[in-house]
Order: sequence, then C-alpha cells, then structure tokens
Amino acid sequence: MFVAIDLNGEKQFAFHDDKVRLKSLSAAKELYCPNCQKQAFFRGGPKRIHHFYHEAHVECSFVGEPETQEHLGGKLAIYNWLKEQYPNAYVALEERITKTNQIADVYADLGNGQRFAFEVQCADQTAEKWLERRKLYAIAGITDIWLFGANYYKEIDTEGIEEDEIVLRLKYLQQTVNEKERCVYYIDVKNNLVKHIGKFFGISYRTETKAAVKMQQIPINEMKIFKIPSPCKYLLGNKLSFEKLQEYFIARSKEAAELWHERKKQNAIRMQRIQQRKEQQKRFHLYKKYLNNFSIEKVLQRMSHREQILFKRLIKEYGLTDSNFPGIFNIQMEDYKCIQTPYPLWQLLVFHKAIKHNYSKKQLIFSKYLFQDIKEQLRYDVRDSKEVATLIHSYLVLLEKSGFLDKKTFYRKYTHPFTIENNVLPIVNNKELNANVGLYFSEFNLLEIGWGDYYTTSVFIDSEEQKDLKKGVNYYQNLVINRMESPLHIEEGLIEWFQQAALKQSIQLEENEKEFIHEFKKLVLEGEFISQAVYDTFFALIEGKFN
Repeated sequence: MFVAIDLNGEKQFAFHDDKVRLKSLSAAKELYCPNCQKQAFFRGGPKRIHHFYHEAHVECSFVGEPETQEHLGGKLAIYNWLKEQYPNAYVALEERITKTNQIADVYADLGNGQRFAFEVQCADQTAEKWLERRKLYAIAGITDIWLFGANYYKEIDTEGIEEDEIVLRLKYLQQTVNEKERCVYYIDVKNNLVKHIGKFFGISYRTETKAAVKMQQIPINEMKIFKIPSPCKYLLGNKLSFEKLQEYFIARSKEAAELWHERKKQNAIRMQRIQQRKEQQKRFHLYKKYLNNFSIEKVLQRMSHREQILFKRLIKEYGLTDSNFPGIFNIQMEDYKCIQTPYPLWQLLVFHKAIKHNYSKKQLIFSKYLFQDIKEQLRYDVRDSKEVATLIHSYLVLLEKSGFLDKKTFYRKYTHPFTIENNVLPIVNNKELNANVGLYFSEFNLLEIGWGDYYTTSVFIDSEEQKDLKKGVNYYQNLVINRMESPLHIEEGLIEWFQQAALKQSIQLEENEKEFIHEFKKLVLEGEFISQAVYDTFFALIEGKFN
C-alpha cells in the first residue's frame, strides 16, 4: 500500500514523502494502516517501489495477499497519469468508499458527477467476485474501470489471422468483462502502456478460450477518459483509438438504422398477417354459417337477372334443392372475389360445360379454352381476366381431387390439360355432408388439401372436425369414382330380418357369409359408403338362401 497514517492521524505517502523520515517513523513503529489501524512498516530501495506493508502474520482485509511490484507500479502509474491529465480533479490512492466499505486502488472525482474507481487486477479473481464488486461500485454511483496485469495477458502464436490481429487466451473473467463492458484493458507497467481489446475494435472467438483480437496499444501519458454512447459510458483511449471507436459507432449506427428499418418492416408484415388472420377468421365463421344455412333463394338474391335465369335452369336440370346442393359447387376459394358471380353458379357452370356436356372424343379440358367458352356468362372486372382464368384452373384441380377429372402432366404442345374420369354427378340428400365437402376444399383447409405451407397457412379447423370433413369427402369421392347418381340405402331392419329368418328356418351360413353380413351391417349402422357391388352381393345372398 502507498498510504499510511502517523501518530497524529496524518497521511504519509510512500512514493513522494521524505524517505529518510519515513524509515525513521517505521523504525520507531509510528506508522499505522489507515484501514485496520495496525502497525505498518515502510519498505523501499533503488530496485523496489517504495510502499508500506504489514508483517506477515497480520490480517488486513485491505492488503490481503502481499502486493506485487506490478500491482504497486500499476496503481502509481494510473495515479500519476490522472494527476497530470486532470490537474483540477480530486485524485487519491487507496480511497475508502464509505457507502460500500470498498477501497479503490485509485479514485478520481472529475466533477459533474464523474466519479471513477480504477482497479489494477494482478492476482486471480473469479467472474462472480468481479460482478459483486462492480455492483457495489454501481450502488455508490462510481464507474469502475479494471486494468489486468501480465498474469492475464496470454498471447498465442497461430496461423490464419489478419495482419493486424493477434490471438489471446481469455479467461472466463475477461470474457465476462468484455460482455458487460465491450472492452478489456491490460496494463503494461514496464513499457508504460495500456493495451485495449474488445467488441469495439473486433473480437472473434476461435475456441472457448481463444480469441482473435485487434489490439490498441495506448501510451499511458497519452490516455484520456472519453464519454461514449454505450452501456459502459466511459472508455480509456488516445486520439487514434478514439477515431477508430468513432468508426465503430458510425458503422453500428448504420446497422442499427438498417435493423430498425427491417424490424419496422417485419412488424408491419406481422401486423398485416394478424389483420389478415382476423379477416380470415371472420370469413371462416361467415362461410360455415352460410354452408349450414344454405338456401338457393338467398343465393339467387345475389345474382343478376341473367344469372338467375341461368342458375334456375341448371338447378332444375340437375334436380338440386337446399338439402342436396352438392358441396363441390359451394367452395369458397382464395381470391374467389375475382369472380363477382356467386360461386354456386360459376362452379356449377364449369362442371356443366367441362364435364357433363363435353362431347369431345378425347374428352380433354383446357382451362384456357374453358374460360373463353364461359367468360361471357360471368361477372368480373376485365382487368382481372388472368386471375379469373387462374381461379377456374384451380377449381378444375379441385374437381380432379374429387375424382371427376385426371390431370395430365403433358399432352402434345399443351401443358396440364384435364381428361374426364367420371361424368356422373352424385346427388346426396344430406346437407351436413354437402357442407363438409365444401368446407374441406375451401380456402380455410389449404394445408389438408396440399395447397398450403405449415409456416404461412392459418389453421382454422381442429383435428376432430377434420376427421368429419375427411369422412364426408371420402364418401363423396367413392360416389364419384363408382359413378353413382345417389347413395344406396339399406334399411337396418332388412338385415335383422335376414338374420332372424335364416335362424328360424335353420339356414346354414358359411363363415365368409357371416363375416360379410357382419361388415355389411356395420357399414349401414355407421352410414358408410355402400358400393353397387356390395349392395348386389347382399340381395344375391338373400335370393340364394330363400329361393
């Protein structure tokens, strides 16, 4: 330590007071530690920095381990620099901070609330201890600046680095300091230098403890304290290092501006997506309500007079009512508003023109030509012609997914034509099933039908409801594929009669016949699809057993 007190409580300074007098006071045992009030002694010589010390057996929280020459020299170098650089400031060695009971190696009060504690750290210290001491300085309203000694400076020879880079081995404490302060200082007492590394000048970790850094070497007598716009608030540097620091802040400002612009843009996109989802959610509930309460009369009210005539003619031709109107003609698709004609009409019209009344021998359908054929019967803005043609093509794809069409990858010079697979329109007198078919192929179920992306498509239908939709679609697809105009219905009582009659008349049923009757009854009870072949097999079995 550099400060002791005499019998009168006056401070004695080891580095500039009369050395002969200090030796005399030490020999007379009239020097005391200002921290613990115990005996202190003076030591000095031509090769050793003059200082005070305790005898080895004395415990003192201030001194702790015996101070090294590096630690003493570092404190003295910082003290002398501050006195010279800031002559009007209050600068003190080994100053006690009353509020937190700490002792700063060097303390400086520059005025205007700028109070600093400089710590020269030569001995090993944990990151946890450093954080604790830093927190105490913050409580006292003091900015702490740490300078590490030679024990912490480990330069490593390596290849593959830039010309102005070196590789250092950084202990966990220094890594922590860099994370908190954006900079790490080393003090070189022999050469009167402060070496500065950290985020401000460039640092990249190669391993857990090795880092490539760009070092700034600053002569202590050229050093100043700069106030900067950073969490650490203050920085040690000279004119050259400060200019480099300014370049860093300019680059960071540009990056921050770009980042802010990008975040603002992303936020706008996110808000737009939220708004779109709200609108979709609203449309979803309206669409479900529309399907569940479907009414041909209400649809007619949204049509022009010409459209009403056409729609009435078509529903009469196909025998359509509120309860049996096919869900395949009630699909609300993305961008459906491009066609102002209500979709029950234009979708029925597409089916009517493309499938039911397609007399081409090859039965090929090209969406481009189909659009040209029916566009006069649709209401749309001519500026949206391309979107309308695309929408009709997308609807043909849905008819293909339903089983009516088959899409060809390539045909002669044309791409993606459709060929008719099944041209019979099933009529199902089940409003719920028809609603489920429409909802399944709608814009609200894109992920399930393979048109959506998991990360961009909103999910409106839960898994349980999805099962019901899929069941209805499978049922309808079976009707289409089997070219059945309507479902085949079997009364449960007929099956019960057959089983009881066979039992009364002792008619023996084979195992495979029993298994068939069991599965057939299960299909009837659960309302599953019954094909013509299964239907015919059941009546053939009745005829065979009771003929």
